[in-house]
Amino acid sequence: MNTLFDLIKAYGEGKGEDVMWKSVRVISDAIEKHMDEDTKKTLARRIYSEMAGGHYNEEFAMEDVEKMYYVGTDGKKHYAPYWTEEQVKEVYDSVKADIKAYNMWDFFVTLNMIKSDNCPLMNRWFPDAAPADMDKKFVDLAVNWLRDEDYRWPNEKIWHYLNS
Repeated sequence: MNTLFDLIKAYGEGKGEDVMWKSVRVISDAIEKHMDEDTKKTLARRIYSEMAGGHYNEEFAMEDVEKMYYVGTDGKKHYAPYWTEEQVKEVYDSVKADIKAYNMWDFFVTLNMIKSDNCPLMNRWFPDAAPADMDKKFVDLAVNWLRDEDYRWPNEKIWHYLNS
């Protein structure tokens, strides 16, 4: 056997779920013991992606969004999230027909990323825009960004964009 995968496939296939879960436990214990935290986090995201199909859940969404910020004209960092979960859920419900492949957490991450990446530019372009009007512009940008059909993973864009 060249790899653990080959070993498990050769001797575990057809043995039932209990044997497979025991094998997963052995591998997990070894990883927990010998792998540094950053590598564990990367591996956890890869495993999660295989199981969830390239879409965010609350835990990973919050972890990624909390790292986002933009620098305002005052020179200070303004950290995400810029909207509450409830605010984003309400907006998501109004646009989900336009972004059918994405869940609320995908949209939560995308909307916050769009603002953190574009807020200074948008403020220069629209210096007199009311906050509610600016929010609508960020929503339009987020929906448009997710609808990018020629992206390599057109229905999983935000996950792969931030996790590749």
